[in-house]
Amino acid sequence: MKIKQLLALFCFSLFALSGFAQTKEAKRAEFEWEKIVPLVTKKAEVENYFGKPYVDRIHSSRYDTNSGKIIVFYGLEDSIQVLYKCNPSFDTVSSFDITLTEAIPIEGLGWNLDKFNKAPRDAEIDVYSYAEKGIYFTTFNGQDGKELVNTITYKPSYTNIKNKCIKK
Repeated sequence: MKIKQLLALFCFSLFALSGFAQTKEAKRAEFEWEKIVPLVTKKAEVENYFGKPYVDRIHSSRYDTNSGKIIVFYGLEDSIQVLYKCNPSFDTVSSFDITLTEAIPIEGLGWNLDKFNKAPRDAEIDVYSYAEKGIYFTTFNGQDGKELVNTITYKPSYTNIKNKCIKK
């Protein structure tokens, strides 16, 4: 009797674990740049993720990655923030831009696009924005008519602005 119970428990465990593994696989792809969080991540952490930049300036660094070229801005105040004064330190990420090596289908981002505002920039390019999360990206239509992403910008999220900045 105990052997049957153990066998049943073992089979149930395998079934449960296989379902958990499938759930983990169904999770959206994560991108290497998502480790960077404006107003939180420091320059040393960025260099730890991507190595030394190929261009290193006082307020910006450029990195060549598998996904594309990333420009990280450090210690700059976002001039469009009218309600808060952020004043990040010289080594704190204030924002960053990614120019993808290869454009990816918009669905490949795995983001809930209902949360983004879409605005045409010109006849061929659309801009998506999710200001609350500080995410902006541009798309164009590929030869097959699919919407492709080629650049992404991250700015501070509203939450980080409220937590890290001073109200004016």
